[in-house]
Formats: sequence, structure tokens, C-alpha cells
Amino acid sequence: MKREFLTISNLLSISRALLSIPFALVMLLPDRPLRFWALGILLAGMVTDKLDGDLARLRGEETEWGKILDPLADKVCVAVMALVLLKLGDFPLWFVLALVVRDLLILSGGIYLKSTRGVVLPSNVAGKWAATFIAFTIIIILLNLFRDMQWILFAACAAGLILSFLMYVVRLLQAVREARA
Repeated sequence: MKREFLTISNLLSISRALLSIPFALVMLLPDRPLRFWALGILLAGMVTDKLDGDLARLRGEETEWGKILDPLADKVCVAVMALVLLKLGDFPLWFVLALVVRDLLILSGGIYLKSTRGVVLPSNVAGKWAATFIAFTIIIILLNLFRDMQWILFAACAAGLILSFLMYVVRLLQAVREARA
């Protein structure tokens, strides 16, 4: 696995994390949120998420940094968007807490594994699906659709978060056991 940092794929991941800044700015304007612009920023982030992995594989640029930056960029974007939408009253507190606590626990586990075992776990499929469904939920909220049924979206997102967290814990424990053996 390569250790390079400045690859096109990694720069796309970094740009995705940085997109959370204009998202927050357009949503927290004093007059009113510019939801259409926020939607465009979210969609741009989704495109970079798709491109970074595809380009890394296509160009043979899969790196240890990429395994860290890609999920970290996802977590930064989703956390910022969730916190902004919580402030605006569009996201429930319980969901934002579950999301942020889960991501902090995964981040802590990743730091522990990297520092003690030199291992970086890639994202799992359930985590990618959970992130995609959260992005879909944000789109629905930005478009102000299905207000009476949004609780179903939050419940589905929470189920994905729990499943991906459990899968991560299992892989973390396996990596620790394998490193000891």
C-alpha cells in the first residue's frame, strides 16, 4: 500500500471535507437558508465521494492516506451538515448525538489501531450505505419533502449507523486479535 499524500483522489477527499464550510455558511445566513445552494454543495460532495475511490483504483493511487482521508471527509461533512440542520430544527437531537458519538468512537478506534498496531481499517459497506442514506435524507430535508414521514428516514439512518458501527467493532476486535497472534 502506498503512503503518498498528494494524489488526485486524496485531494478530492480533502475538498469534500472543505465543502462543509460553504454548506454551513449558506445554511446559516441571517436572512434565510439558501437550501438550493446547500443542495448543490451536497451534490458536489457526493460526486467527489464517488470520484475519489474510482480514480484511486483506476490510477493505482490507493494509499494509506486515502483509507484515512476518505471516511474522515465523509464524517466531517455529515457531522457539519447534521449540526447545521439541528440548529435549524430540521434534524432531531437524538439522531445527531447518535451520529457524532458513533463517528467519534470509530475515529478513536481507528487512531488506536493505527498507533498501536499500524493498521488502518477501510470503510465497511454498511457505513458507505449509511452515509449515502444520510445524504439522501439531507436532500429530502433540503427540498422540504415528506415532512410527515421523515421520522422513517431517521430511523433507517439510525439502523444503518448501528449496523455499520457493530461491523466496525467486530473488525476492530479481529484486527487486535490478529496483531497479537
